[in-house]
Amino acid sequence: MDTFFEQIVSIKKSGKIIAIFLSVWIFAVAVCLLLILSGIVGPITPILVIAIGYGAWWLTAKLNIEYEYIVTNGTMDVDKIINKASRQRVSSFELGKVERVEKYNDHLLQNVKKENIVFACNKDDPNAYLIVASKEDTKVNYIVFSPSEKLQNAIKKFLPKFISNSAFK
Repeated sequence: MDTFFEQIVSIKKSGKIIAIFLSVWIFAVAVCLLLILSGIVGPITPILVIAIGYGAWWLTAKLNIEYEYIVTNGTMDVDKIINKASRQRVSSFELGKVERVEKYNDHLLQNVKKENIVFACNKDDPNAYLIVASKEDTKVNYIVFSPSEKLQNAIKKFLPKFISNSAFK
């Protein structure tokens, strides 16, 4: 029997992201006002204003991020969804090759290279877990994610026995 579970987690916008969002739009509005008031470019001003508005929308749309966790027959995939339009596979691994699962705290990843860590949830989420898994290319993945109880139960089915008994407590 096939097993398939999925969960989507929206990322809350931090102060830094909100500042970037506001800066892009303030800059776009200021440039548009300068174009309109100066009249230097003349008849193509409306086209430039529309182009600048579209560019600002396109840049700020990239700030809407969600993560999707998918468990299918012992394989877990983590996808990054940008503006509900494009999807990137962030990580994929066999749950049978998981080395550890534990409640996440900042101290767990102090000695790990940043490029090996995937934050697939809000960094301050109290329900976040760290999962460490080996891949075929001998690279180790450190994934911080926030699974629902339903997804936790699906993951437990495929974990090695020595891990599944203590996972998600």
